Amino acid sequence: MSEMSPLRFKDNAIRALGDAELQRALGNMRQGFIERRTKAAERLPEFDALRDKAKEIKDHVLAHLDVYLEAFEKNVVANGGTVHWAKEPAQARDIVLNICRLVGAETVTKGKSMIGEEIAINPFLEANGIRPVETDLGEYIIQLRDEPPSHIIAPAIHVNKEQIAEAFRRHHRDLAPERPLSDRAALLAEARRALRERFLEAEVGITGANFLIAETGSAVIVTNE
Repeated sequence: MSEMSPLRFKDNAIRALGDAELQRALGNMRQGFIERRTKAAERLPEFDALRDKAKEIKDHVLAHLDVYLEAFEKNVVANGGTVHWAKEPAQARDIVLNICRLVGAETVTKGKSMIGEEIAINPFLEANGIRPVETDLGEYIIQLRDEPPSHIIAPAIHVNKEQIAEAFRRHHRDLAPERPLSDRAALLAEARRALRERFLEAEVGITGANFLIAETGSAVIVTNE
């Protein structure tokens, strides 16, 4: 049984409550996420109205998903793109693998994608000789630590900066071992340096999307990938 199985939830929860480092990391979430989100919403008087409108649009699209997906495909094709349809995870993984093999890809840079997590695309590519590299900072951190994401938009919220520094020292072995990694700016600069090299060497890029625009066949990312 996997350690992440729901059947292990009670045992995992007890163990997590006794993990002092985990509790310290999660304690930072109140100031770093909840309070900042509240302050941002307060600067936008129409926040609640916009949220309600977004939900209304989302519910409408889900109720007519076939229409919008077909319109999206039509406009992607008109723009010179190709749309692949997959009925199940195995088929989706094979489609991605075939695209990578068409260009002889050895390295793939990847933006954060919950669908990618759901179909386990990273271990599948690795098993087929292709190296996926996460480029979202949180996803990159947990990839180095060989862990699953702990939150849909904050995948490394359970990790503190000391643990991140340890992972960077273990994997970025071309850098001086005595380099200072005690503050967030140093950690971010090092991640940028490492990921910039991966971007330059990768043959294929994979990303999710926050929005697919049916009217234009466009994919939109509004976060930090």
